[in-house]
Amino acid sequence: MSSTDRNRRHVHLGTRLETAERVRSVESAAEAARALGVDEDDVIRWVGSGEKPVSIDEVFAPPEAQRLTRRARRLVALIAQAERDIRALTARMLEGHHREPQGAD
Repeated sequence: MSSTDRNRRHVHLGTRLETAERVRSVESAAEAARALGVDEDDVIRWVGSGEKPVSIDEVFAPPEAQRLTRRARRLVALIAQAERDIRALTARMLEGHHREPQGAD
């Protein structure tokens, strides 16, 4: 076992799953890592694992309801990504606008 493995902070499964869900929807991996005192790579690995909390209702829901729920979650994730992209593009556009020479007639 390497010293890095021994020094790695243990984070409970429930906390890892909740953090992964937050990162998938609203929070950045860097923010989550800082809040938990772990490496960002750890958080990215949790998100990439695909594990998620499952409720009793989800287990016993009809297949069509499960499919629609998955689609709704995917839509929410896509909308969140689109909003982040729009904010980033707007910031780049405003930054470029401020760099243009003014008063050049």
